[in-house]
Amino acid sequence: MSSAFSSNAFFAISKALTKVLNWVGDPIGRLENNSDMAAFADTIRSKPVHRSMTGLLVSADYQICSEVLKSPNWRTLPETNNFFEKLYLGVIADSEKADPFLDSIIAKDGEEHSRIRKLIQPAFTHRVMQSWKSSAEKIAKDLLNQIDGTSKIDFVESLANPLPLAMICEILGVPLEDRDKFTNWGRTLAIIGLDQPRNTKELRELQVASDELTTYMAKLLAERKQNPQEDLLSVLANAESEGDKLTDREIIATASFLLIAGFETTVNLLSVGTLVLLENPGQLKQVAGNPELIPNLVEEALRVVSPVQYTARTSDSDLQLSDGTKVRRGQTIALILTGANRDPAVFDDPNKFSVSRENARRNIAFGYGAHHCIGAQLARLEAETLWHEHRFQPTRRRSDHQCVQAERSSKAAPWGCRGARYSTSTPSRWSRSRGLIEACSGPYSLKDAFGHACGRDVRG
Repeated sequence: MSSAFSSNAFFAISKALTKVLNWVGDPIGRLENNSDMAAFADTIRSKPVHRSMTGLLVSADYQICSEVLKSPNWRTLPETNNFFEKLYLGVIADSEKADPFLDSIIAKDGEEHSRIRKLIQPAFTHRVMQSWKSSAEKIAKDLLNQIDGTSKIDFVESLANPLPLAMICEILGVPLEDRDKFTNWGRTLAIIGLDQPRNTKELRELQVASDELTTYMAKLLAERKQNPQEDLLSVLANAESEGDKLTDREIIATASFLLIAGFETTVNLLSVGTLVLLENPGQLKQVAGNPELIPNLVEEALRVVSPVQYTARTSDSDLQLSDGTKVRRGQTIALILTGANRDPAVFDDPNKFSVSRENARRNIAFGYGAHHCIGAQLARLEAETLWHEHRFQPTRRRSDHQCVQAERSSKAAPWGCRGARYSTSTPSRWSRSRGLIEACSGPYSLKDAFGHACGRDVRG
């Protein structure tokens, strides 16, 4: 039996199974077939943890999610990768090359994770990230200047995509002439890789992008070893702790995953966060008059948008959760982060978007515990910079149809950290071909609110 046939058979069976599970009301089936994670989370708040007929657990409870994420008794991946390897059989099989997913810190646990994190953490401190602030400001200003005076823009393509991509390339030391290639690799690996491939064609696209990216990073790393620069790749190449150093494979995987994760999640935050702000003109006006609220705006956007909508952990031992749920060793729990971030036990009026919310920073959008996102400070810096550089000047102008386009965010696979589709209460249209959600936002357009327009020409 060919690997292509096996993979396609797996996808077909998996899709059919989740549809059946959804039809009978199983939480895993509903999770996999629900495009609005916040609404789904509300439907399972009757108890902290739900059991699926598949043996998987599901929770949208803030306490449970935090408890699992910070506990050393849970792994990011199952003990064996056999399932993953079978899925990718004959497709991603080159063990000589670094895998941006399986060789990066996100897939490591215990002592192995601690070792890698200890070596790379100094490159991601708040102080180091702030040193990149001037670069972020320049990039944001340049992007805004490029669209100044235009009546229409695609917010994702003009601002939300290029800002984090340019920052990642700047930090890694990627030459300007190669950044278009990085855009294509980032999109493929983030959208297909993080969203879980759905057929053999997508698997092969993933393989090509992964091979090309890791080959490129290996070449760039070799150059930096010969001629160090003031960039992250050079820092990682020289990182040392108690005589221990990162291997080339670990450096390449770390740098590659930074592109994937930073690209996907930050684009979601910037685009959908902007959409939510436009849907709440009172909050927009409040920020416009009080720019010191922007850091808290970022936290509230992280809470409401939750760029990574759910993740999963697998138990390392038999244990009992704080609500009394007994868990077997090897059992997996899906953690609905957007549900935890809207838990009414923690956040008053949780579905309300409030830039002055006092405990907005309690969100767990970047995870919690040992696996807290190492790039969180960079994402915050990029969001604060872009929203600060905008001209927050709402007017009374209205239009019949005003839109902002938000990047398609990915849906989770049971074995790792993933994003999920974000849907708003406004009319929306899913576009698989472009990977975008187009949602009507009124009453303000980007032109009215920020000095720029998105969607139709709204000057009239």
